[in-house]
Amino acid sequence: MKKIVLEAVICFTILSALLGTTSNIQTLDAQEIPHVVSEDFERVYGVDYSRTIFNQISKTSFRNYIIKLTENGSRWIQSPGMASSANIAARDWIADELTRVSENRIEVEILGEYQTVLGRLPGYIPVDAPAILIGGHFDSVPAGPGANDDGTGVATVLELARVLSEYNWPLDIYFGAWNAEEIGLLGSHEVAQIMDERDIELLVHYNVDMLLVPHPQTLSVLMGYPIGSYQDGKYWADLPMVLSRSYGHDRIDPIVSSSFPGWQSSDHWPFIQRGYQRSLFAHESGFIFDSAYHTSGDVWDNSLYDYDIAIEGVKAIGASIAFSMQRAYQQLIHQTYTLVVNPGDILNYSIIITGQTLVNVTSRWWSGTIAFELYGPADQLLIQVTMNDTSPWETSAVFAQAVSTEGIYRLSVLNYGSTITGCDVVCEYDSDINGNDVPDSEEFWFDVNYFSLDSDSDSLSDGQEMILGTSWLNADSDFDLMPDNWEIDNGLNPLDASDAAGDEDGDTLTNLEEYQNGCNPHSVDTDSDQMPDDFEVAHNLDPTVNDALDDPDHDLVSNLDEYLEGTDPQYAELRLERYAAPISVLVGGTLLIAVGAFVWYKKR
Repeated sequence: MKKIVLEAVICFTILSALLGTTSNIQTLDAQEIPHVVSEDFERVYGVDYSRTIFNQISKTSFRNYIIKLTENGSRWIQSPGMASSANIAARDWIADELTRVSENRIEVEILGEYQTVLGRLPGYIPVDAPAILIGGHFDSVPAGPGANDDGTGVATVLELARVLSEYNWPLDIYFGAWNAEEIGLLGSHEVAQIMDERDIELLVHYNVDMLLVPHPQTLSVLMGYPIGSYQDGKYWADLPMVLSRSYGHDRIDPIVSSSFPGWQSSDHWPFIQRGYQRSLFAHESGFIFDSAYHTSGDVWDNSLYDYDIAIEGVKAIGASIAFSMQRAYQQLIHQTYTLVVNPGDILNYSIIITGQTLVNVTSRWWSGTIAFELYGPADQLLIQVTMNDTSPWETSAVFAQAVSTEGIYRLSVLNYGSTITGCDVVCEYDSDINGNDVPDSEEFWFDVNYFSLDSDSDSLSDGQEMILGTSWLNADSDFDLMPDNWEIDNGLNPLDASDAAGDEDGDTLTNLEEYQNGCNPHSVDTDSDQMPDDFEVAHNLDPTVNDALDDPDHDLVSNLDEYLEGTDPQYAELRLERYAAPISVLVGGTLLIAVGAFVWYKKR
């Protein structure tokens, strides 16, 4: 009996050891991962779009506006209650066109007894700041349809509205189509008073009245400016001249008001009388040759009219507006030139200096000997540097020249060698376009104290938020539960709540879940521990800390191995392959004991 019992015990022990190795194995299938990603009118800050705007302005579009405006004949007006049907139709068409070309962004008003059209393209700065005004009159004399006088002004307004409204500028831009200019500047008088009463400050006002007849010798557009400080007058005429020279055919001639016949005869004058000193007058240089003036010959296809010269004036004004809008807090003006200089060639570039500053020039080039020269406003040589050795990959300092005299400077690049030279030149300097003796880099269009405030405590200053378009009173402008600063840091849109549900890196965690778990929305493995964020979040691990070797369920298998094997790192599964060594020892020991016991029993 004892023998039977002992054999049964031995068999049961062996069977139990074997059965203990056959528990269930849980496996997780590898998860497939999908992908997601999101724009608006570009906000302009710290970037010079002058060349872009210059090139976007179209002669064909400009001419077509003149054709459309003049198709119904004279747009005469005699009094508020007595205007031609063409005058009324032109007013309504201009208002509609401002709305249409801007996709409803331009807010249009009909102002005063004389029914002047005024459109405003709102800037993104939400506090008081200066504005820019472009204007021309839409009425004409009874004798003719006024293609030049002043179809060119209206076409300038509409063409600039079309192009400029494709961007989100920091400052308001006003587009004025004045009525009753021909009977005494009456419409612009009314609007100048209204804008003054509204406390609207103008950075600059470009009035355009007749552009199509150039002087046969100069082939230019005159840019009349008022007598006063450089920043209140000549600077705003020099700027379009420099940009026309840089991007076009150098067709702008600045002219001081005291030398400009008829200075008080167009719609900038009522604004000057109201204290808007920076009001300029763009006008044809060949007025004395304009035989169609105030006649029935003032039609769009008059053989006298030169649309190439006229459009250069429009382009230069548009580029000047864009150039002025590049201001950025604590940044210098930054101009870059990429050029190829043939042996013996000299390339010239114009720089406008508005006060004391340092002109800093750096460059990199390949092959040859290059000389850099800087000339002052009186064309006097200020500095010359000749350089023989340089790297095409690394930038070399050329010179840093202190200057203070206001005016146009010339940077010349000369190739003294015998081989063609490629060259990248960067010129940096500060400006003071409002003439208040504070460098523009140290101020902005609004009080710079906003850059020191953080009303919503989101680590973004109120000034930054105004520029970005986020709320400086709410740390989560789009109410998507992701703070503005986190969205900006991670390339998301703090003004688009829908991106909370996006999945930038395709790891099945939404952007909101990535934020809530401290993850990088552009990386499937934030902590680089070879376990995806979604696996760590799903299994209560920390996706921001390398915990690949931890073993929270104490089953002798690391988190990384659990991920690779498709098991749960928080649950200790019983698996033969995990316990192969301990089980073999147990089985071997059990068999050894059983055999020993059996031998001992037999010997008895």
